Amino acid sequence: MSDSSNFVSQVEEEVIEKRNEKPEWVEAFLRRTFFDGCTLHPIRRNEKNRYCINCDSSACQYCLSSTSHCHHKILKIYRHVYKDVVSLVVMEKYIDCAEIQPYKCNKRLVIALNPLPHCGPILNTETSCDICKRRLAEPDLYRYCSISCKVIAFERKSSDLAPPFLSIRSPKKALKAEQLKHKRKGKPQRAPFF
Repeated sequence: MSDSSNFVSQVEEEVIEKRNEKPEWVEAFLRRTFFDGCTLHPIRRNEKNRYCINCDSSACQYCLSSTSHCHHKILKIYRHVYKDVVSLVVMEKYIDCAEIQPYKCNKRLVIALNPLPHCGPILNTETSCDICKRRLAEPDLYRYCSISCKVIAFERKSSDLAPPFLSIRSPKKALKAEQLKHKRKGKPQRAPFF
């Protein structure tokens, strides 16, 4: 991908963020099925567990090693309770995940693409997901159980003045202040050898 096309895609992302629109790739990403065998690389236990945002396609590790996906935005999909999840740290780069409940999977915080299976009847709507009514572990911190629930809530919002659901909060100002605070005081000097 050339520098000019990278610049164009960055400008498009900034416009989407300012308008508070959802990124175009999100719905296709949520509809996609993962962990099927790769037809191009029929190696044992080779599954399509990655998603290329630029190409809008699922791929295996060997498909992504080709030069056609060089410098593309890639998401790795994991399995948690037989459902597809993505790393919270990685997904926060692309959408705002603030109100989505994370789960712990192999010492990694992940968020579900679609709602996880419900367990038991719905007892209290205040402690459940706003969309699918799945029980939340910490309802005072989170409103949604998955990315798809947050996307549905974003589509249902009443006006453009409603708070943003999918736009990324710009951490640029906070980072600059933090960088100044933790600035090194100088070049470290070693004790002279006698």
